[in-house]
Amino acid sequence: MTLTGRRILVPVTAGRRELAERLAAEGAAVDEVEFIRVIHSSEADRLAALTLEWCTGGFDWLAVTSRNAVLAMDQIAKAAGHALGDPIPPSQVATVGEATRSVCASVGLEVALVPRERQDARGIVADFPQGPGRVLVPIGDLASPVLARGLERKGWTVESVEAYRVVDGPGIGDDEAAALAAGAYDAVLLTSGSVAERYAPYAAPAQSQTLVVAIGRTTAAAATGAGVAVAAVSSTPSYAGILEVLDNAWSAREDT
Repeated sequence: MTLTGRRILVPVTAGRRELAERLAAEGAAVDEVEFIRVIHSSEADRLAALTLEWCTGGFDWLAVTSRNAVLAMDQIAKAAGHALGDPIPPSQVATVGEATRSVCASVGLEVALVPRERQDARGIVADFPQGPGRVLVPIGDLASPVLARGLERKGWTVESVEAYRVVDGPGIGDDEAAALAAGAYDAVLLTSGSVAERYAPYAAPAQSQTLVVAIGRTTAAAATGAGVAVAAVSSTPSYAGILEVLDNAWSAREDT
């Protein structure tokens, strides 16, 4: 598939622009929008204590669905002269998504479990072994309790901690808003529920020619709940998965 000539609105954060950069490198005209910002946890002391407990072998598993959580823990570990990979083995890591797995590898965490079906918290729960033992679950402030509760039901003792918070970013500017209203975008990517909710005020019915793609079922559900009509869902939160769903959706439209 060629992206040349395709105009795509892509959410970014200060520390995460890889998707936008890769789409631009493939020829797409990318407009970056910082819908959200990631800031420090309101449970900083508890997060620090649990991170150091992980580094000294106090947990059997780390179950993480966000690169932001991994990066927050890594910063704490390094400041204390540790590395997140110190207790591996026997401690193990479960995660989802290309970006989070890549960050895990970059900080020395060897991933032992990646869900076979759903690439989200429910997928981890479905494939996770039965307890007992201790699991550390670092999450964002807006995350659902699905992961922690699901692991507890499988017999694990779970320590869930807020690793970061999500707040409003600068959002859509006047130029992007005008382009959306005019249907000038070929596609809009929604990368999280938080992004979807902030995009919703601009998702007018007149923009039906703009393909809205959600990365993952959780994001799609949040978008639908916010009144955004999602045209396609990438079941795999990876660059290849996004390209595939864009290609399929555009091809389907051209055939109609």
